[in-house]
Amino acid sequence: MKVLRNITRSLAFRIIMPVIALVILAGIGLYIFVLSSVSDFTDRHIKDALMGMSREIYNICARNLNELLKTGAASDEKAARIKRGLTIGMIEDFMQQNNLKGIIAEKDNEVLLAYGLSPGLLKIVGKNAEHNTVSSLEYDDKKHYAYRMQFEPWDWQIVFIKDAAEYSSLINNVRLAYMATGAILSITALLILFYLNRSIKYPINKIIASLKAGEQPEYEGIYEFEFLSKSISEMTAERQRLMKQIIEEQKLKGIRVLATGVAHNFNNMLVGVLGYASLISMKLEDAKRGKQTLQGEDIDELLKYTETIESSAQKASGLARDLAGLSRKRMLEKESVMPIDINKLITELQRLLSGTFPKNIEITAKMNDGLPAIKGDIMQLEQALLNIAINSKDAMPDGGKLTMKTFVTDIVNGNSKYHYLKAGKYVAIQISDTGTGMDEATLSHIFEPFFTTKPVDKGTGLGLATVYSIIKAHHGYVIAESIPDKGSTFTIYLPIEEKNPKL
Repeated sequence: MKVLRNITRSLAFRIIMPVIALVILAGIGLYIFVLSSVSDFTDRHIKDALMGMSREIYNICARNLNELLKTGAASDEKAARIKRGLTIGMIEDFMQQNNLKGIIAEKDNEVLLAYGLSPGLLKIVGKNAEHNTVSSLEYDDKKHYAYRMQFEPWDWQIVFIKDAAEYSSLINNVRLAYMATGAILSITALLILFYLNRSIKYPINKIIASLKAGEQPEYEGIYEFEFLSKSISEMTAERQRLMKQIIEEQKLKGIRVLATGVAHNFNNMLVGVLGYASLISMKLEDAKRGKQTLQGEDIDELLKYTETIESSAQKASGLARDLAGLSRKRMLEKESVMPIDINKLITELQRLLSGTFPKNIEITAKMNDGLPAIKGDIMQLEQALLNIAINSKDAMPDGGKLTMKTFVTDIVNGNSKYHYLKAGKYVAIQISDTGTGMDEATLSHIFEPFFTTKPVDKGTGLGLATVYSIIKAHHGYVIAESIPDKGSTFTIYLPIEEKNPKL
């Protein structure tokens, strides 16, 4: 149905279909015209032929009468009877030569000649044949043409009959001629349709092909399509210009957010480093000047200061590593890529979380048996799953339920909800929580570096950004869905290689 709807909505269909309808109507009209024309032509031809035969028969009678008058034997009954008999014989010969059937009768209905007529046909002729006109008669499922004439000098009624089958070849020839004309018209109409179809579809296909290839259409030819091509080119160029402008603005915005986040995080770390370094410096200066003697307690306090400085430096180093990972495209090292049993990974993660997460958070796992192996870096995937789990824990401060699922799914082309997913088979990992959830505005920014809804000292905003980077490095996808006050669901799609064994 969808294919049929696309065909009926196409420009070529809507232009060509009226032409096809007109051709069909013209064909029906031509067919009716042919039938009526053939009938009129054959009737006219037959009537003319029978009228010509009637004149010849009349001339036969007239010549014999003139010969009788010229010899002066018109009053001689015996001579006149002989002459009429010769005339009847000549008419019979004429009928025989022209494949006619006929009857000659006197005024008192005495039959002088009945040639080739059966009693039934003779009866029908006597009732239906009209004077001085061609009559159409039906007898024994056959059609006949009859003509009745009168030769007044001798009071003769002459009726001759022609079988309609004699004209079948003529009728067939005329029909063939009209059929040939109709075929020529039909072929001409089809050629016109082909030309129209090509004239319409060629420029449209050329314009569409350029757009699909990401190029600007450059069609020259029919004015309307040329105007359309130029308009689309101008709009495409303007769209590309605006897209470049938007991308540049987004880059600048990202740089501003990144710079602000880096400055904020490093400033918090440096405040601690500088503060404790200053305290150490003050105590050491006092000890150097002899104002204060360093005792065991003082040394322990200085060690705590140095430990705090060291911890802040390590945090700064970790932040720098995370930034370095985000600033370049994360790559998988060959030596770290191996077949991974996702179910085993989820089982180990469940054991880890059950021992470290608060007891008011229920952790469950629902795994689909027989999952294909996934090639990847197990440490990176574990980190990505742990980051999501920690994010879910922080969203359930009063406890809740954390559910992890694994299954195989088949993504097909035309997925209206996630159209950007590449078609194919994937192992899916789904992590759901019953936490506070997120609104649409928050959900649209969660994978951005340094974006966080947590307090300043609770998070850096790099956890989900790292998840996104790791999953992309595995040629997969991560999708977040959330409803405020009901919880969030993160679904990771990892592609299955066709030769991957099932574990």
